[in-house]
Amino acid sequence: MDILDTRQLLAFKTIVETGGFTKAARKLNLTQSALSHQIKSLETQLQTPVFARLGKRVALTQAGEVLLRYAMPVLQQLREAQQAIATFHAPDHGRLRVSSASYSCYQILPHVLREFRSSYPHVELFVTSEYTDRVVQSLLAGELDLGISVLPSNTTGLHVEPLCQDELVVIVSPEHPWARRQHVRWADLATQVLITYYRASETFHMVQHELHARGITVRETMEVRHGAAVVEMVKVGLGIALMPRWVIHNDLLSGTLCALPMGRSGLKRRWVIVYAKGAPLTAYGTAFMQLCHKWFPPAMTTPDNDLSTAAVLVPQAG
Repeated sequence: MDILDTRQLLAFKTIVETGGFTKAARKLNLTQSALSHQIKSLETQLQTPVFARLGKRVALTQAGEVLLRYAMPVLQQLREAQQAIATFHAPDHGRLRVSSASYSCYQILPHVLREFRSSYPHVELFVTSEYTDRVVQSLLAGELDLGISVLPSNTTGLHVEPLCQDELVVIVSPEHPWARRQHVRWADLATQVLITYYRASETFHMVQHELHARGITVRETMEVRHGAAVVEMVKVGLGIALMPRWVIHNDLLSGTLCALPMGRSGLKRRWVIVYAKGAPLTAYGTAFMQLCHKWFPPAMTTPDNDLSTAAVLVPQAG
């Protein structure tokens, strides 16, 4: 059986509410013959009358009573759907789904969200913390609107907007023999236990690429699926790790960690904002991206990490 036409259901409901075809036709701005045609088509599709004609009056048949019971909530839900969708046409209403990598999600993103919320209080926010590969998958599947991540290795199907750079440094405990060094050579990594926190991440792949290009193999590694745990393991001397300098800023100030540049020029990562090609970018989505440009570069590139006064530094070549 074909799905019932909502215009027919509305005509049926209006006749019930007004008590007859004449008043219903007037309310729907239809001719009485057009209204009668809609009901006749409805009854033909249902293969049963829904109204009993009693002179100038109409009454519901048993089938009509059943239809009314189902038609009322259907029409109500459709009306609510129209109203809900209509709110998306307003520039300050809607939904924004965002993902940012773990440390940036709870150290930097809250500043963005707070300022965004003050300007767009009626935009519903959904925030996740995902690694780059998962962000890309979610964007392409339509499950996310914006992603803040390290530059993906494959950007097919994505718009990519440069955001900033940060630096990965080798972190060691203050008691480590390297603690007083000026920098770490790539070959030196082969002599240590390298603690990593996600081997499928773009950062790990980037480090592995650099090692492979130099013919270096790190023989001992330890994978820990939480960045904070990596830091604590380094503090007690279980190994070394590569971490963003801005993430361990407080540990450097307190002297519980030492940070050493990787090589003489350092190891930089490129951060970007990504969204799917073909996906409409709302005005509030654009505003959110602008706030990311305001907050992320100072937090990731300024040595003192002062988010209130930091100036954006010009990144050095990697």
